[in-house]
Amino acid sequence: MKVFKMNDCDWVAAETEEQAKSFYANQTGFDLQEEINPDFEGEVSLNDTMFIGVNELPEEELLMPQETTKYGNELYVSRSFHWVIEKDKITEPCIISSTEF
Repeated sequence: MKVFKMNDCDWVAAETEEQAKSFYANQTGFDLQEEINPDFEGEVSLNDTMFIGVNELPEEELLMPQETTKYGNELYVSRSFHWVIEKDKITEPCIISSTEF
């Protein structure tokens, strides 16, 4: 799997750019030509990171020291896209990360 930055808010895991765009259009209802293509930023490194909730960590990792970030009442840790794809066994297109402004 690869990860594609669709815009300022969403990242999609997919095998190809075309698959990512098609999946994203179907999920969001956005028009490919008018809304997806203009904001599409392309493939990103699987070493890029995203935040996941501490409660999503495997038990063995909870015992290890972690650098955490607090948003509201929740604690988050940073993990690579590669780590998330492996941990969650992602084999089908999905929105792997999303943020709000």
